[in-house]
Amino acid sequence: MTRPPGAERPRLATAASTDDLLELLQTVRRELVLRGEDFQGSWVEKAAEDLRAGRQPGWFYSPSKGTGGLAFGNVRGSRAWGHVHSTDESDSVQLSLALLDGLGSPATTVNVGFTGLTVDAERRLLSTLTARPGATVIERFCMVRTLRPGDTDAPSVPPAGLERVPARDITLAALADLDWRAFRGSVDDQLVGGDPEEYSRVLTGLLGNALGLFLDAASTALIETEPTRLIGGILTAEVSAREAVFVDIMVDPERRQKGYGRFLLRWALRALVGLGYEKVRLWVTAVNLPAVRFYEAEGFRRVATTSIYRWERPVGEPQPQRSR
Repeated sequence: MTRPPGAERPRLATAASTDDLLELLQTVRRELVLRGEDFQGSWVEKAAEDLRAGRQPGWFYSPSKGTGGLAFGNVRGSRAWGHVHSTDESDSVQLSLALLDGLGSPATTVNVGFTGLTVDAERRLLSTLTARPGATVIERFCMVRTLRPGDTDAPSVPPAGLERVPARDITLAALADLDWRAFRGSVDDQLVGGDPEEYSRVLTGLLGNALGLFLDAASTALIETEPTRLIGGILTAEVSAREAVFVDIMVDPERRQKGYGRFLLRWALRALVGLGYEKVRLWVTAVNLPAVRFYEAEGFRRVATTSIYRWERPVGEPQPQRSR
């Protein structure tokens, strides 16, 4: 894959002013909020500092250019995550190539999200990027459900042989292990990171309110009592004063098809009604059809689709394909 002749290459974020980075990152955050994908705290300021100092890799087009644009990411071990924002289709291509070349040098897998483009322009961008060997596109559905007074009729007593306990009463290691086992080998696992350590990192952020105010009263776990074994859990955070999000719903793969996931979901819906929320959302990968059908049967409806570009270094290729 090559750049169009004469195309202006994005500059390293270390050459940007702090004001430019803050302006671009605030634009990214606004788009994520509108899509219901961002409910964090003050990550914008920290990201601007890290990009300016070179602690986080990034590339940019100055807002003074017209539309401006930004690509940024992070690398942990052999895995990398990134995001590209621009309203200009050509700039998005250049930013994406810079990001993939930069993150793909140390990493063997890269997951990238996008904002700024129209649906058609994003599809063209993804079509261009998937020409890179090892590339695929993962689609995710945002599903939303209105909370109803009847949700309070859901049973609060867990199925026979199980005990319901507060999520925070479970050790981080046990939650991360269950999360990893519940999603191991799935597309969701590819997006998170593929090992208990990465699940532990994500859960640490969730429990520490990095993904929005963690709602202890709408989060719970299920354990078997004889012998004691963690077999399920649901973790919930706040999107706004009126809306919550189910960030994580996990069931031990050896205990599926027993109604445990349905109990957890309905218990959490009941709890959210009691807390005064009006809506709840969740995200599910499009290829997980059983989960999509389950959520639809429980009253959730799709309201948005987002795409994640994923690159995996082809077997036998020591370095990613470089664009010249």
